[in-house]
Amino acid sequence: MRKLLFGATAFLLITAACNNNKKSGEVTIKGDSESTTNTNDTAGKAEQMKNSMEELQNLKPLSLEELKALIPAEIMGAKQDDYNAVNYAGYGQASARYKINDSTQIKLNVSDCAGNAGAGLYNMRLLMNFEQDNENEYIKSTNFNDQKAIESCKKKRNECSFTYFSGNRFMVIVEGDNIGIDQLKDVAKGLNIK
Repeated sequence: MRKLLFGATAFLLITAACNNNKKSGEVTIKGDSESTTNTNDTAGKAEQMKNSMEELQNLKPLSLEELKALIPAEIMGAKQDDYNAVNYAGYGQASARYKINDSTQIKLNVSDCAGNAGAGLYNMRLLMNFEQDNENEYIKSTNFNDQKAIESCKKKRNECSFTYFSGNRFMVIVEGDNIGIDQLKDVAKGLNIK
């Protein structure tokens, strides 16, 4: 019995000594490669996301007139055209097109993430961490205004889109025909959606 007790104590001391340089909450996963993650960071982000979701659910969704006010009258010198706003089951969205010339246009879509229906859309931010590349298009995560964003471009046609969240409330999608991703990002920087 003493040998068993001594062996168990020795095992615990060795195990503790091997993990003496880990920070609280760190977990190491070993397999073909080794990965260390801090569960305290993950728990903190989950708590922050839960708080953001609760705040959004408690906000009153914007009216159609308030949504319309978010859509600029002009982008890159082109006037707003084909405006549309919809409020369906508590979820609001507004969009417009801007025809720059016969072959070039921009489409802007703004979704309000307030209320129960919109808060679910805001939760999509968690999915904004991936990349895809094939012969037809690429999609990748990027940073925009210190938040996750997604850029996507067709390779055989000059069509791109840029999706980001603004003001901790709005999902904004800027799409372009015959406009590159850098120009779409410049358009996004010039928008005042907060």
